[in-house]
Amino acid sequence: MLNPAFYPAMFERKSIRKYSDTPLSEEQLEQVKREIAAVTPLLPNEKFALELNTSKGDWRIFGYCENTTLGNVNLGYILQQLDLALHLQGLGRLWFGFGRKPSDITPPKGLTYAICLKIGNPAEDLTREIHEFDRKQSVTPDEHLIALLESARLAPSAMNSQPWHFTADGDNIHVWRQKLGLKKLILDRMNLVDTGIALCHAVLALQRAGKTATAKACAADTIDDMQYVCTLTVDG
Repeated sequence: MLNPAFYPAMFERKSIRKYSDTPLSEEQLEQVKREIAAVTPLLPNEKFALELNTSKGDWRIFGYCENTTLGNVNLGYILQQLDLALHLQGLGRLWFGFGRKPSDITPPKGLTYAICLKIGNPAEDLTREIHEFDRKQSVTPDEHLIALLESARLAPSAMNSQPWHFTADGDNIHVWRQKLGLKKLILDRMNLVDTGIALCHAVLALQRAGKTATAKACAADTIDDMQYVCTLTVDG
């Protein structure tokens, strides 16, 4: 189960681009380590690793996984928990790296670098109002998905692309992401991570409604211009 305190944080978090010169204290770094240890994977069988380290003078949480659909989605789900957790701790966070591996890190054996979170003491406001989110509106004919999609709509994504899409089928919610055209070379892996980020918000919304969700890969009908990712089976 994800920390219920993350739910309200979704509606006020923002990426922080201005940072104080004050370095993170030992106490803050220990709290970051505790939050890293507390993450919950969406797909427990997917291998991943998180590394708290410095790069070019900044503290960052590097994310590694197998470069597969589910591996990247799982990593996005995990890192978004840290984005929300560290927001609640008063730290600034910025999704960083765009899939380009820094030259001064070495991924664990069998895994590849995907993305990182830059963290530090903020030099700007940590929060914003709902009307300040620059997001596309979610449109769905299914009333059961409205609250879910609103929370997922607020999730951060590379170039604000919002690639995710949800469809309902009884107790199952099928998860998709948009197929890419010319932007495939830039956004392909990032949009899988983005879908995992949105799934973190979606699962928090389901928890808020008293439901539990289990992710799995299964057969699903095809949708034009969409790639199937996984399915959430919802109980409660």
